[in-house]
Amino acid sequence: MLSIQRHRSLFARPSLSGKRAAQATSSQRAAPRLRLARRMRSACARACRTLRHRLLTRSDEHRAVAPRWWRAVTTVDESLRDFVNHEKSGVPRGAGTDTTDGFDLGRMHRLLRDFDDPHRAYNTIHVSGTKGKGTTLSLLASVLRAAGLKVGTYKSPHVYSVTERIRVDGQHAPDELSSLLRGLEREIKSAQARERGHLSYFEVLTALAFAYFKKAKVDLALVEVGLGGTRDATNVLHAHNLEAAVITHIGEEHLDALGGSIETIVEAKAGIAHKRRPVFYAPNANNRVTELLEDELRARGATLVDDVKVTSRLIGYDKEGATLSQRVDVDIEVDGDATVRIPDIRVSLVGPHQRENIELALRVLWWLRSQRSIGIAIDDIRTGLETTESPGNFELFTAETGGPTVIADGAHTRGSAEALVKTIKEVYAGHKISFVVGMADDKDHSGFLSELYEANPISVVCTQMEVAGGSARTTEAKALVDAYRRLSTGNELPRVVDDFKVALDEAMSAADSDTVVVVTGSLYTLRAVREALGKNVGKET
Repeated sequence: MLSIQRHRSLFARPSLSGKRAAQATSSQRAAPRLRLARRMRSACARACRTLRHRLLTRSDEHRAVAPRWWRAVTTVDESLRDFVNHEKSGVPRGAGTDTTDGFDLGRMHRLLRDFDDPHRAYNTIHVSGTKGKGTTLSLLASVLRAAGLKVGTYKSPHVYSVTERIRVDGQHAPDELSSLLRGLEREIKSAQARERGHLSYFEVLTALAFAYFKKAKVDLALVEVGLGGTRDATNVLHAHNLEAAVITHIGEEHLDALGGSIETIVEAKAGIAHKRRPVFYAPNANNRVTELLEDELRARGATLVDDVKVTSRLIGYDKEGATLSQRVDVDIEVDGDATVRIPDIRVSLVGPHQRENIELALRVLWWLRSQRSIGIAIDDIRTGLETTESPGNFELFTAETGGPTVIADGAHTRGSAEALVKTIKEVYAGHKISFVVGMADDKDHSGFLSELYEANPISVVCTQMEVAGGSARTTEAKALVDAYRRLSTGNELPRVVDDFKVALDEAMSAADSDTVVVVTGSLYTLRAVREALGKNVGKET
């Protein structure tokens, strides 16, 4: 006891008097309680660490008590909902630029290393652009499948389920993707902790797509850029297995995210090109944009392929019930010499802009064929083009007898609105046109609406709908009308009907069988129209 007292005396505080002594005595009495509290907190922390370790290392069947994020879920959508989702919240300013404001591609590279770099296991084609990239990718994939290749495709956004974005041979497999995601939980959780919660929904989804393609042993993966190109999460593909980079038409979209000018947009789109690797691009209506793009691609040392020329000519349109298709002749030339003509191809993608997409896709395919990279027969081209599907592109819905025709089109930029109006005039010349418009908040509302008025519509109704499954990016109908009012065109202002179903119902009720009601402004119009009309509700396209 004496030795203990002597030991304690070494740490004894100087004696205090009066009030200070009383306070010290009180503190000394509280000390045991404080030590006990500290020991309890420490024990709780150890228990949490132990539980976390056990959850990480247990097999799937023992994870029923895991945290909410990684519990066994029925859909990939549910398991990804807690990640940062810029599609719902909006893209930060400068996020797609090659600056300090841009997305951190290092985060994506680290996540893929955690997954054992699956994107190196197969050859790829990378597609960027402002409009037409999803359709061009679908055209490429359809022909390649017809040629006997096992093809993976990664596109965005989706209409019903996120698993629509990831397909092998045209089919998406929600259960397989969900199982694969559960198998990667440990790596994803570890990466999310390492990245301090900054791992995004699109990054995880992109890595999941690459892993799925590896597991499926695809021959070729076709990957669509999400935003811009340079700092997009998909821009991690390696030059050694990149068959080609493809850049579709470029316009002013996502200005804030891509630097604020057409020059910075072009720079971002060109960011998918690699040194000494082939790149194909669509000619732009604005020659200056094409010149900017060519300069940027040459500066990157890419190989610009321009010796293949494809020309498509419209024969006419076929309309049978809810089926609409255009018939075209296609000529392919190499180095100015006529090589082949493919006559009377029937394609479900309609409008002059879709013929341009066909021309770009066939330039890529014919060049790959000439390089003996891929074996493609003439019949494969016909079969592939005639079986291509691209939901949300001038999709036709038949109404009741005597009622109007309803079209859903995902146009959402000024350029795509211009293409939509050209298609309407080409397919439905002489018909009355009525528009129902709902848009996201980061689009050129006044420019979009001004292009629609070039169709001389009998009415325009502005409404609102969910964007990416939420309302955070929805533009109020009144805001759309206000944007158009500022143009001072002299046209009658659009009407405001906030509820989408009511807006569509009013437009259809006021129309006759000679009227085409066109619902547009967002890809999500497709889902909204289907649900409002009771057509294929819940169907995953």
